[in-house]
Amino acid sequence: MNALTLEELCALLTVVVVSGAMVTDLRSRRIPNVLTFTAFGAALALRIAFDGWLGLGLALAGALAAPAVLLIAHAGRGLGMGDIKLAIAVGALLGPKLAIASMLCGAVIGGVIAIGLLMRHGHILSGFFWLFLSSLPFLKRKSVEPGASAPASLTMPYGVAIGVGSLITLAVYTWLGTSLL
Repeated sequence: MNALTLEELCALLTVVVVSGAMVTDLRSRRIPNVLTFTAFGAALALRIAFDGWLGLGLALAGALAAPAVLLIAHAGRGLGMGDIKLAIAVGALLGPKLAIASMLCGAVIGGVIAIGLLMRHGHILSGFFWLFLSSLPFLKRKSVEPGASAPASLTMPYGVAIGVGSLITLAVYTWLGTSLL
């Protein structure tokens, strides 16, 4: 029986972690700390065991890159701490290159989910108008914030977007035959 490589272990652990996060985020709109902290610790342990200090550096670089991409893509708004911790864990597992790719893919998936939620709740036009106005730098944020029934009050399970983005990234990189790490 062949031993699993670091790439295979990290990919398998990523699939398990994001699957668990997607299920819990859909059910309760929460991503448990035990899932994200355990995944982050396992990523550090795996990377150190296989690659030593270089592995630790790659895990930490991925753990910094993934939430940075999310925070930049969302201008620091709309993300919960569970989403950030999931991004840190996924970044540590995948390394910086795939962490950036998976978070960008997750941002696109998140946009599709957001449009779907707006359409489902009948807020599609007001949602786009609110997003446009809130992105204009010269308007004060309070002057364009919608009321309680506006699209901003809808919750979105962003862990699902992170999970699907990570799974798509893993599938594409595996299909292309390039190194995952």
